[in-house]
Amino acid sequence: MVASTTRALRSTFRGRWGAVAGRLSRTIALMSVLGAATSACGSSEVESLADPELRTPRTSLPSTLASATGNRQYRVDSVAGASGRISGVIRFNGEWPESESMRATHDLHVCDERTEFPVVGDNDGVGDALVWLVGVEHGPEDESARRVSLVLDGCVLSPRVQRAPVGATLLVSSQDNMDVRLRFADVAAADDAQAPGADAASVTPRALVVLGDAGALVPVSTVLNAPGLVAVTDDKHPWVSAWIAVAPHPFVAVSDGAGRFAFDGVPPGSYTLVAWHERLGRVAMPVVVDAGVETRLTVTLEAPE
Repeated sequence: MVASTTRALRSTFRGRWGAVAGRLSRTIALMSVLGAATSACGSSEVESLADPELRTPRTSLPSTLASATGNRQYRVDSVAGASGRISGVIRFNGEWPESESMRATHDLHVCDERTEFPVVGDNDGVGDALVWLVGVEHGPEDESARRVSLVLDGCVLSPRVQRAPVGATLLVSSQDNMDVRLRFADVAAADDAQAPGADAASVTPRALVVLGDAGALVPVSTVLNAPGLVAVTDDKHPWVSAWIAVAPHPFVAVSDGAGRFAFDGVPPGSYTLVAWHERLGRVAMPVVVDAGVETRLTVTLEAPE
């Protein structure tokens, strides 16, 4: 009788102690998490400026330009809130590719015998690279121009790479006296795009613009009606090409000749920053933005092995 009572008491004690130990363990774990979070918040500025790659975004997001807002409508804040700034430079690690050239086969009265496409850069900075943030769902209004131009002159489209806000009007014009059929196609797999029309299955037509003589001007609204990376090609002149980044929010940029870019007014949060170049590939990296802090980045495109 005494032995059975003793065993029962021990069993009860072990059960109660197990419950207490479980609660204590969970409490200690929670305190550790809170402590780590407090430590991270206290040093966010140092981490952001020193080594942003150490910090991981909250969620894994697709890095295509078309889904840069997480497939949600970007919301313009009615009242400006606390924000941070991102500035950076795009660099290239490897041997710079030689200028790409293609021999013109017809319309030689307008087209140069060879049309070259050099990689723009200065001091290893990569120009004409697209940069965008993934995961931004709200923030300031995009105040960029609502009319953008694409000009054909000397069998070359200019600008070769440009940014345009969603809903803007594209003005396509020609200074060349020749027949042109410009095809605008949304590149569905922006992550893998390396050249205009490289994979016919990966593009969706947006518009077809026909130009017949010098001075022609055609306004087009369908090209810029949805976010995404748009490849521009000419059915009749395969060496004519360009890119348009249709931006769903203000945080899309084209790097300058030294590879520099910047985003102002970024809401605090964890994002993915993507850099893409038509000939040098792409890279994605996590970035954390803190209120009142400028996050400085060096984004490196690696030469393919």
